[in-house]
Parts: sequence; structure tokens; C-alpha cells
Amino acid sequence: MVLSRAPLLVLFFALSVYAQDEAAAPELLELPAEIAAQFDTRVAEIESQQHEIDRLAKEFESSEGLAAELYGGRMDAIWAAMFGDLVSLARDVLSQRNDGFDVDDYIDEIVRDIRDVPDEADDAIQRMRSNIVFPAYDLEPAEFVIRDQYLLRATGKTDFVLSSVVTYLSIADQLGIDDTNDIDFLEEALEESAANRALFLELALENVAVLRAAVAALPEDTVVAARLAVGEARVQVASRALQSIVDLMREIDLDASRYSQQLLTATGELTSDVLDVGVLAALAREWSTLLADLAKTEGPRLLFRLFVVVLILFLFSRLGRIVQSLTKKALSSSKVRLSALLREMIVATARNLIVLLGILIALSQIGISLGPLLAGLGIAGFIIGFALQDTLSNFASGMLILIYRPFDVGDFVTAGAVSGEVSHMSLVNTTFKTIDNQVLVVPNNLIWSNVITNVTAQKTRRVDLMFGVAYSDDVEKVEKILAEIVREHEAVLDDPEPMIKLHELAESSVNFVVRPWVKTDDYWDTYWDLLRTVKLRFDAEGITIPFPQREVHSSNK
Repeated sequence: MVLSRAPLLVLFFALSVYAQDEAAAPELLELPAEIAAQFDTRVAEIESQQHEIDRLAKEFESSEGLAAELYGGRMDAIWAAMFGDLVSLARDVLSQRNDGFDVDDYIDEIVRDIRDVPDEADDAIQRMRSNIVFPAYDLEPAEFVIRDQYLLRATGKTDFVLSSVVTYLSIADQLGIDDTNDIDFLEEALEESAANRALFLELALENVAVLRAAVAALPEDTVVAARLAVGEARVQVASRALQSIVDLMREIDLDASRYSQQLLTATGELTSDVLDVGVLAALAREWSTLLADLAKTEGPRLLFRLFVVVLILFLFSRLGRIVQSLTKKALSSSKVRLSALLREMIVATARNLIVLLGILIALSQIGISLGPLLAGLGIAGFIIGFALQDTLSNFASGMLILIYRPFDVGDFVTAGAVSGEVSHMSLVNTTFKTIDNQVLVVPNNLIWSNVITNVTAQKTRRVDLMFGVAYSDDVEKVEKILAEIVREHEAVLDDPEPMIKLHELAESSVNFVVRPWVKTDDYWDTYWDLLRTVKLRFDAEGITIPFPQREVHSSNK
């Protein structure tokens, strides 16, 4: 038989393509013996765990009550360990395959074991759900909390099983397993769990709302308060349970926006959910509806309350200004001797107390309880006081300065290693203006803890001068000249009478003290005038103002 040329060409082309495919397929390397031994050991361990699970399953089916619960718990624990080992082995085997090693036998073993995971997970979930019992609301608070914690642990076990299925799906494609039905099972299980937990959270929120109303009506009832605390704890338990399911739903791209919205409304915690457009839109619709309903039902009453609050604040603000003006006028009387700072503080305190009273009354009109607010302010004051110890020390010193009035604004004072005119005083520090026009701010604590010299506190001051003349000068003549100079100066006061005395016989001079009294404002002018006049008069009268001299005697031998 003679073949035509075209079929021969087709046959040749097919054989060549097959030969090229065979040549292109890389030859798999043999798995190293050490790694193969490790894989064999892990496979044997997984098979042992599977046998133990099968044995416990039989015991579980034939048992009841506590025994069945113990067998089920043991079976779940071994299943969790086996699944973890199986996933770890699968990842290591796939890694070796990607490196070019022949691991087909191990993949077959893994596929055979792991493809039963969804069915086993379904059995575990059903078994765990049968053990989930929601505590009744009429239980004692302590028992209620304990039952809630058991409930949280049970939901946590269910979450682990669902998470295991999510992990299974992540490697099923790599193992060549058709996971279509498994995805449907997981989505259905997650949706059912999310719906149940959302309902649980909704009921918990309703219970808390009822208990809060009861506490408002019976604030002294400790039992109701305890139940409210337990109910708020249940809201947290329900929120955590729902959040774990929402996280799993996001891992497989299921829409969980409605549950995220419920969590955000229940807990008020800002998470990445607020960036979800669906959540934002749902919240916007819900809030707009609530605002519209509130405006219809409570609008007029709220507007009236707002008007009352504004009116109270306005009236007490005006009253505060009136009290401030009257207080300032009363303290400005000549009969009331107070420092400028103390007057300012009393005036400001009087006004602020009136305004604060108005604010508290306004807050009470909008339903804010003043008791907790005042308690909170007390706690905050304690914390702030502890943090500002140095500032409070200055404040205390400022109060003592106000009470004892060692100086006032306008006085020339030496205090805290600073000399100058007091230009401003506060309860924390004092501002000085020095003679050379520098401004110094000194903490009150430094001032009060040191010696304070008020130079201008009295209306009169004594000018202390000393003049030395030579031993050869006439003492009486010098006394007479000094007396004339002092008497003739217009700023020197007659009462008290000036003092002019021979003070000491020094090494180089006979010293006279001159101590006239002047008004405080005339002190320095008088001081400088007397110095200049005495020098000019001594020169005119031929009286010598000596200076120290030293004689050096030298003997030449």
C-alpha cells in the first residue's frame, strides 16, 4: 500500500512536536534522602492523628453527656493539630516541587488527606454549634459573665475551624483540587455565622439600652447597675465574635459591609471599615434618617432648650460684668488697702464665678448631670496638680505675697537676686523693670524664699553719707560747713532732724557721717547733690579730703 504524501507530512509533524514536548519537559530531580525521611515521618504522624480522630469519633457517637463532650473536645484538639501539620507539610512539599524535585507521591498523600478537611470542618462546626448556649438574662451577674466567657471560647473554636477552611482553599489550587463546592460551603457557613452573631449583638445592644434607662430611673439600685455593667461586657463579647467573622469574610472577598456598619455603630471604634464606600453610604443613610426623625419629633423642644441655654449664658455674662464693675469700685475705695494683684484677682474671680455658675445651670438644662462632671473635674484637678508641682509652688508663693503684701506694683524692690521697679504681678511670677530698663520675670517661689527689700515702701528715706577730712583740719569748722550744706538743701526734711557727727578716726582721715531725711522720691537727687556740694565747698574752704598714703623708708649701709 502506498501512502499519500500529505498524511506522511502530518504524521511527521505530530511526531516532531511530541519529541519537542518530551525534550522541553524538565526531568524531575530525586528528593534528597534526608528530606524524604523527614517527610515520611511527618506523613506517619498525620496518619496516626487521623486514626486517633477516627477512634474518638466512634467513642463520641456512642457516648452521651459529659463523656461525649470530653471526646468531642479531644477530637477537635487533635484535628486542629493534624490540620496544622498537614498544611505545614503541604507547603514544604510544594516548595520542593517548585525547586524541581519529584514529590508526586507526597502530593498524592496530602491530597488524599486534605480533601476531607471541608467535610470534617462541617462536622466540627455542627458539633460546636450544638454546644453553644446563649445565657438567659435573668441569671445572676457573676454567672452571666462566666456563661458569656464560655460562649466566647466556643465561638473562638468555630472561628478556628472556619479559618482552617480558608487556609485549605488557599493551597487547594496549588494541589490541583477542585474547590468549587468547598467555596460554596465556606461562604454559606460564614454568612450563617455572621447573621447569628449580628443578631446576638443586636439583642445585647437592646438589653443595654433597657438597663441604661433603668439605671437613669433608679440610680441608687446597685443590682441594676451591676446588670448594666454585665450587659455592656456582653456587647464587647458579641462585637469581638462578629469582628472575627467579618475578618474571615474579607479574606475570601465576601461582602461584609452591613456587619461592619453594625460593629462601627455598636463600638464606635474607627477602623479601616470607615474607608469602605458601602459602609460609609449605609452610615450616611442611617444618620440622615435619624436626624430627620429627630428634627420632626424633638426639633421644637431642642430649639427651645437651645434658646434657654443661650439666654442663660447671656444673662450670666452680663451679670458677671456688673459684679466685676461693682467689685472693682468697692475695692478702689481708699479705706480698702489691698495690693494691685489681689484687687485684680478678686475682681476676676468674682466675674468668673458668676460665669461658671451660668455655665453649670445651662448644662443642667440640656440634661447633663453635674455630679459626674464635678467629680471628673476634681480628678482632673488632682492629676494636673501633681504634674504642675513647681507651678503650684509659685502659685502658693504668689498667694502669700498677696496676703502679706511685702511690695506692690510701682515699688522699687530687691528680691530673688534682682533689683528693680515692680511693673507687673501675677500669681505665678513677678515682672521687674531694672534701672537700665531691662525687664526681668522672676518666679514667685524665688522671691518668697529669699530676703525681700522694699526700698520705696516708706514715704521717707535717710540718706547715708560719709566724708573724711585731714587730721590737720578744724573739726568744728567742718561740722559747721556740713550743717549749712544740709540745711540749705531744699529736699532735706526738718523732721526727722538731720544727723551730722564725727564718726571715726581712721588711719588716713577723720570721718564724719551726714544723715539727712528726704522724701523717697528725692533720695537719689539729694544724694548726688550733697556729694557734689560738699566737694565744691571743701575745696573753697581749703579743707582737705585725704587719701591713703604709704611711706617707704630705705637705709643704705
